[in-house]
Amino acid sequence: MRMKKHFVVPIPGALGLLIVLALASTVFAQERSDIERQLQQLEQEAQALDKNIQSTQGEVRTLDSEVKTMDAEVKRRQLEIRRLALAVQKTGMQIKQKNDGVTLLTAKIVTSRGALAGSLFLLSAHEEDDGLSILLKHRSLSDFFNSVHSLERVQSDIQDTLTEFKDGRTTLEREKTELEEVREEQQGLQSLQEVERRFLAQKKAEKDELLRLTKGREAIFQQLLKTKKRDIASLKSQLFYLEKTGVTAEDAVALADQAAKRTGIRTAFLLALLEVETGKQFEDGVITVGTNLGTGNWKRDLYDCYINIGKRASAEAEKRAFFAITEGLGLNPDTMPVSRRPNYGCGGAMGPAQFLPTTWRRFETRVGNLTGHVPPNPWSVEDAFTAAALFLADSGAATQTTTGEIRAAKTYISGSPSCTKYICQSYSSRIISLARDIDKIL
Repeated sequence: MRMKKHFVVPIPGALGLLIVLALASTVFAQERSDIERQLQQLEQEAQALDKNIQSTQGEVRTLDSEVKTMDAEVKRRQLEIRRLALAVQKTGMQIKQKNDGVTLLTAKIVTSRGALAGSLFLLSAHEEDDGLSILLKHRSLSDFFNSVHSLERVQSDIQDTLTEFKDGRTTLEREKTELEEVREEQQGLQSLQEVERRFLAQKKAEKDELLRLTKGREAIFQQLLKTKKRDIASLKSQLFYLEKTGVTAEDAVALADQAAKRTGIRTAFLLALLEVETGKQFEDGVITVGTNLGTGNWKRDLYDCYINIGKRASAEAEKRAFFAITEGLGLNPDTMPVSRRPNYGCGGAMGPAQFLPTTWRRFETRVGNLTGHVPPNPWSVEDAFTAAALFLADSGAATQTTTGEIRAAKTYISGSPSCTKYICQSYSSRIISLARDIDKIL
């Protein structure tokens, strides 16, 4: 019997899908390029506004300079909201492309599985005969050797298809992980949009109130400046989200000042970061009112979540860390609140600093040495603020420079001081801007 050569015929559906996705990819590339061009243009405008704000703030504070600064801040916040909207649109396109890629990879894996099954069937049919039987089935030695060659070809095809199948599965898992990360980034951007809108409204209200109180007179403004320091009403407006968690403005300032002095960073920067971080988590819907932040459970929102997305090693590490923390404090792990799992990604962050258990363990000893609380408690405001301050100091904030604080803020949200994702840029920009406002009051 002459063995037919083995060919893998593409599934028509998969081929058609490939063509459709290729065309969609071209359209996406053009739209993405246009969005990136708009983002670059807005970035240039943002840099110009930042220079203008810094220049004005370096001058002697007058009513005129204060109004100009507020106007520039309003424009800056409006611009940031526009940039965030574009960034959300861009990540939406990335999600669509990633989904399409996952669909295509899945189709390819199905095709590979079909080809592998066919090849194994052919190989099985020939392996039922011994060498003598195969030789007797052929009229000549050349037919026999052709048949043997075809059999070797089938075996080679099996190896190639198996390799392609394994590579496809590996790529699929990587694409799914990247898709999850892009979805998390988009959710974070959307949360920051809400934070920016609130700060925009606040800045407009501040300007209106300033003009109402001064009636446009410089003398009244200068008098206001003398009484503005440590103005609790002003602090309450700047620490809106922290107050919602049950930490009063007075306590937040006192504890942040203590933590900042212990670690060598600026109080205003620490407060700004904690306020923005709390605001982002609040808008994500993972924080509830009360000093014990979070409405999640370690197993559902942390452990099971990591298991479901294929991160068993991380799940086990976070579980061990969480149990060690709660056991050391004599607490029931099943009743201690953590951040609830958002729409994408996992929860499990603890207390005001929103540290994951493994991250908290890295700072636990140093926090205890500074606060005298051994072991320290991530749900304690003092311990949490100190942990956040240590993290920021290690990440660059101890330099007390804008560059160092930007690197620290980026590390806090992403783990990388050189993060170029738009959420890192927007997050750090919001913190630096808020720190300037808080610094005027402290």
